Amino acid sequence: MKKLRVNIDENNFHTLQEFLKEKPKLLILSHANPDGDTTGSSMGLYLGLKQLGLDVSLACIDEIPRNFHFMTPWKEYQRDFNTDDYDAIIFMDCGDKRMTKFQEAKPEILSPKTFKINFDHHPTNDFFGEINFVNTDASSTCEITFEVLKKLGIKITPEIATCLLFGLYTDTGGFVHQNTTPITYTYASELVQAGGNISKISRNFFYNHDLKKFKLWGKVLKELYITEDGAAIIGVYRKDYESMGATRQDLGGIIDIISSIENVKYSVLLSEDEKNNVKASLRTRRDDIDVKALAEKYGGGGHVKASGFTIPKGHLKKVVKWKIVQD
Repeated sequence: MKKLRVNIDENNFHTLQEFLKEKPKLLILSHANPDGDTTGSSMGLYLGLKQLGLDVSLACIDEIPRNFHFMTPWKEYQRDFNTDDYDAIIFMDCGDKRMTKFQEAKPEILSPKTFKINFDHHPTNDFFGEINFVNTDASSTCEITFEVLKKLGIKITPEIATCLLFGLYTDTGGFVHQNTTPITYTYASELVQAGGNISKISRNFFYNHDLKKFKLWGKVLKELYITEDGAAIIGVYRKDYESMGATRQDLGGIIDIISSIENVKYSVLLSEDEKNNVKASLRTRRDDIDVKALAEKYGGGGHVKASGFTIPKGHLKKVVKWKIVQD
């Protein structure tokens, strides 16, 4: 029986092979507000390309969340760089090339003069790279990365396998989202066989929290509001988390909690970040709701069941609505 695989464009793969023979200096970018897929695929690719003796660096404009730190390459991330120091930039899991947010200070990264390699699985991707590994049938960018690494002949070590398994697991919501396919289970099995540590992933991602995170959750959950059309909404001011010595990253996971409320159609977490932007995370568990379409109205994107957007240079303002209801 033929094994199920994610399709990799052979022309793009051949171009990559020839390009890597030149021993280029490479920069791998994760998108802003990093999630498990962008970091897992970036770290897995970083470790794999290092096997080939290449000079590779990692960058993300935001800090890597604390509960991702079990993947040791997180220490290699830099939050600034000189574009001229690299022969190519690799964009990981960016449904839009602007998702790294580096282009605001470094517009040259999107210049036609910059050689770009594009790994992604979002339907919004416009194939902006000189080399594109984009497959919207893949559950995650980690699936695509895994297939490319194997085709390059790279040994999938337990460390690489754990990074890739992390992104695959988190982007499918623990194998429950509708993007989970038979290929997903095939790759998960292969990654576990290669040494991917699912218990380490679950222990760090789901069971590694400090007290201030739960205190923050308790505070902001008091403001939970459910609209008449079934949307569960929470707004979080910057002062809410800073007053507790927490960060906006400590809100991670709360959106999934409120989306599990009975009869809620979709959930929205609005939060002010440290750069005077407002970020929105959207989730749904229903098959008749497309939060990606909602996010796209505000310049964002993502998946049908998990999406987000950013409103630059904004802040939250609470609005109270009253109405008279007759008994």
